[in-house]
Amino acid sequence: MIIIKAFKNFLWVVCIQMMAGSIAIYIVDKVMALLGIEIYVGINVFTMLFTGIFGIPGVATLFVVVGIFKNIFF
Repeated sequence: MIIIKAFKNFLWVVCIQMMAGSIAIYIVDKVMALLGIEIYVGINVFTMLFTGIFGIPGVATLFVVVGIFKNIFF
């Protein structure tokens, strides 16, 4: 019973972090577009899963990785 309750709690935390991460990605994308910085992180299953597991630092990691790849390959 304790394991099931802990797993449910973990799923709630991941879901809340996924929603917060998606909102943060959307806001940061819009702010960067207004500032003229061309780094865009799309909201999809992989980015939501990444932010669900790693939280807000995961959002920052996504933007850093996209920025690095944009400078290297484009």
